[in-house]
Amino acid sequence: MNVWWFQMAVPAAVQSAVGKKVVAENLKTADRRLAQHLALARAAHWKREFDLLRASEVETQPPHVVFEEVVQRINWLKQKFRDPDDLDEQLDLLWDGYADPEARRLGVGELSETDPDEVHPEVAAALEAIKAARAGKVEAPAEFRAPFSDLSARYITDIQRDTANRRTMQTISQMEAVFRLFRDHIDNKPLAIVKGKVVAAFFDKVKRLDPNWGRSPDTKGRTLDQLLAFYAKAGGKVLSSRTLNRYVSSLNGLWEWADSRGEVSGKNPFSGHWTKVKTRRNAHAPWTDEALKVVLSLQSSPGSEGKPNPLYWLPRIALLSGMRLNEICSLEWADVQTEEGVTYFDIPEGKTESSVRVVPVHSALAPFLDLCPRSGFLFPSLAPGGPDKKRGWNIGKKFGRVTLAAVKAGSLKAEQRSTFHGFRKNVAQAFERYRIAETEAAQIIGHKKPGMTYGVYSPIGLRIEQKQGLVELLRLPGKGFE
Repeated sequence: MNVWWFQMAVPAAVQSAVGKKVVAENLKTADRRLAQHLALARAAHWKREFDLLRASEVETQPPHVVFEEVVQRINWLKQKFRDPDDLDEQLDLLWDGYADPEARRLGVGELSETDPDEVHPEVAAALEAIKAARAGKVEAPAEFRAPFSDLSARYITDIQRDTANRRTMQTISQMEAVFRLFRDHIDNKPLAIVKGKVVAAFFDKVKRLDPNWGRSPDTKGRTLDQLLAFYAKAGGKVLSSRTLNRYVSSLNGLWEWADSRGEVSGKNPFSGHWTKVKTRRNAHAPWTDEALKVVLSLQSSPGSEGKPNPLYWLPRIALLSGMRLNEICSLEWADVQTEEGVTYFDIPEGKTESSVRVVPVHSALAPFLDLCPRSGFLFPSLAPGGPDKKRGWNIGKKFGRVTLAAVKAGSLKAEQRSTFHGFRKNVAQAFERYRIAETEAAQIIGHKKPGMTYGVYSPIGLRIEQKQGLVELLRLPGKGFE
């Protein structure tokens, strides 16, 4: 009977150690497909032998990849060798192909004679796969699952898959930064082996980081320990509780996602690390009527034709529409439309699904429309900024600086100073004081309508003239906000 043979050239660098220029082995089978499988196994065996003889320390493949490849090879053997004794013989050959060269590298007769930690991770993964197959186990042990970096990358890809609920680039950048820190902390081991003590040690470390650690362009190239050495200062500033909670949220979300896919199991080790945040009493609070008068007086010029003044008009538009800062800044002349005699702002996309809406233009904003350019953005002078290149990024920061300057100048009280987002709360407050139903106010402000009846069964909601009636209830300070 004709049988297949395996041949492989020996690299010149190790020919003297091997004692020949070519290795040739009888595969003892006439089956072509089986011979191909056995030849691949022998090629892997001899390649590893040659690498060891060259004292190679290069890890050719990550352990979890080796584990999966060996499992696939074993599954093929199970299909080919139905007889249990024949299968055992093939598994023995597969085992010896990994164990024998490693034992010689370590200078022992059997791997059982050495410390398991000294076994090359690639070899340990292969042997673990063979043991798991013999024990009838189908899942990879935790230590041979995908490394943390692979899992976190898959998580980000998955949560960005739904275009309607994608996170902003700023949020994704922040998540990736946290994942890099944790990856360094656990040496990129699988998330499945992470325990509570490891997580606690991580948060003990990051609590010592400087608040500005992520602003350096070199941040991505530094490990967590390098960042601590570079930024940590005795008595210096540290991360806020709000920032730490964002870290917890990112890692908590990753764990829950991984758990739903069978990548991890057991208690979530991140869930107990939330920090109580003491919120500033007037943070994002509605502006008082007195403070609004000051804010609206900080800019006296509405601008010129084709160039409306953003700091003059943005607060006024927000107070008379309930729109978000970036929604206003992103408006183009094409978004100013008219239906049934009502002029409105068309908001085609936004922060949430409910953000997509139309908001009638308040009659008090007619002078604003007169100044707007008849093509392009309504505020052409705004420069995009931030990770997501939002048009409201830079002007929002400038608004904060202007109101802070007013506090320092004494024209605005510190306890009265809020944020641009506070204007939306002024609008919600005004609607409530007019006793407008929440389902109606939500359609102007851009929130999800509550309840099943209107929230689900009335997707179109109010007519445009009804929305106009709501918007016209809004007034600037001194004219209805008291």
